[in-house]
Amino acid sequence: MKSARSSPGAVMTVLAMLGLSLAAAPSASATTHGCGDLSNGLLCNTGGTLGRSGTYTFTTKYHRFRGGEVTVKLGTQRKNSRITALPLWFGSQRTANGHASLSRSHPLDADNCVRGVMEHDDTMYVTKWRCP
Repeated sequence: MKSARSSPGAVMTVLAMLGLSLAAAPSASATTHGCGDLSNGLLCNTGGTLGRSGTYTFTTKYHRFRGGEVTVKLGTQRKNSRITALPLWFGSQRTANGHASLSRSHPLDADNCVRGVMEHDDTMYVTKWRCP
């Protein structure tokens, strides 16, 4: 019976192949800053001025790649080192040509991070956090 030991050359070959496959893989941040890649669309949150306290307007947008029109609930969520707040819903909208977009102004503390949220069929979807 052969030994289960690997030669140093074989180990280096496997490591090199793993390194090449990782280098070729798309990065997790391939989507636009403030967006989240969904299985059937893109959810984005824009607006506001992060790093300064004030009342700012945020826009959460959904772009559906395929399928029929759907009604979605859009909003934002904020967090800092002390809290992760419940979603602040802007309202519900039916997609038109695959797009839905709602905006709302709300206060933001200087240390708050913000992300877009969407609810559809009792499932919540989120964008990546945008932080100062």
